[in-house]
Amino acid sequence: MIYLSKGPSTLYSSLLRRNQNADLSNELSRAEQELSTGYKSDIYKSIGLGASEALALNARLERDEAQSAANSLMLSRLDMMTESMGAMRESVQEALDMAVANSEYSANGVSGVQVAARAALDALIGQAGQSYAGMGLFSGTVNTPNTLQPWETAQSDSSLSPADVFTNLLSGGLNSAADADAVLAELDAIFSDSATDPDTNFESLFYNGSVGNERQRANLGDGVSVAYGVQANDESFRQVLKGLAMLVAQDPADIGDSEAYTTWMGAAVEALSEGMTGLLDAELRVSNVASRLETENEQIADRAVLYKTRLLDLDGVDAYEAASNVTSLQAQLEASYTVTSRLSQLSFLNYM
Repeated sequence: MIYLSKGPSTLYSSLLRRNQNADLSNELSRAEQELSTGYKSDIYKSIGLGASEALALNARLERDEAQSAANSLMLSRLDMMTESMGAMRESVQEALDMAVANSEYSANGVSGVQVAARAALDALIGQAGQSYAGMGLFSGTVNTPNTLQPWETAQSDSSLSPADVFTNLLSGGLNSAADADAVLAELDAIFSDSATDPDTNFESLFYNGSVGNERQRANLGDGVSVAYGVQANDESFRQVLKGLAMLVAQDPADIGDSEAYTTWMGAAVEALSEGMTGLLDAELRVSNVASRLETENEQIADRAVLYKTRLLDLDGVDAYEAASNVTSLQAQLEASYTVTSRLSQLSFLNYM
């Protein structure tokens, strides 16, 4: 006698088991993901009301990471600036030492001062023209191939070169202290941008960068920025260029009058000394800005540790618990596969 079962058929049980296997497989995949990443697979579903805090922390992390990257780029630029100014001072120091050693008139004459000054002048012009990431280091807020005009190269608009202007000023020679004082007065006007001919002013003749009060600034984050820009039209550059140009345009060996010689060399040495002091101060200012950026990056790194620790508390998973969950799900899935396999081997009568 055949009895019909009132329970679910084995076909239904087999289909149900397959669905359960699929669910277990999905759960196992999520558990393996959590084990490998250390974070919950569905973070915001898992932490509920803590999701808003997690979103805010992630946003702060992204903002700080972007600020840190920008700070690192700025630090590279500032490092290059300080290295360049250090090289400038080394170049000029040689000419200054030579000028100081020969600042007093000697009937036996002097030699080497003009050569040393020309070498320092060319080095200074080259170093001032350096750029970082396509932007001039000392040209202000504009980019130009020549921040400082080469000594014998004429400006395109005026057709005047620095050498031409100095040659014209010294055409009468330095035959007395009065002659030297007269030329020095005109040089003071040129380097203070108050010359009678505006084309001979410093910012028209020597300097090709931006003018005005706008300076390059470093962003420290949270809306705070600090000016760091050192420009080749700063007073320190003007004084160094003035002293070097004086020694290049007028070879001290050709000054025959002792008073004219003393006046001329004294003014050149004074300009170089003031300029060197100014360059050192500027270098220190840039170094201070770099130090602030380094401190800011250290603070960002410290905050990142705190943020990540809190995020781990919110959406992280315990490694031991995650591993146990994976093991448990694997065991369940293997058992389910075993049952499903046995069901599939039953005869037709089992499906009735």
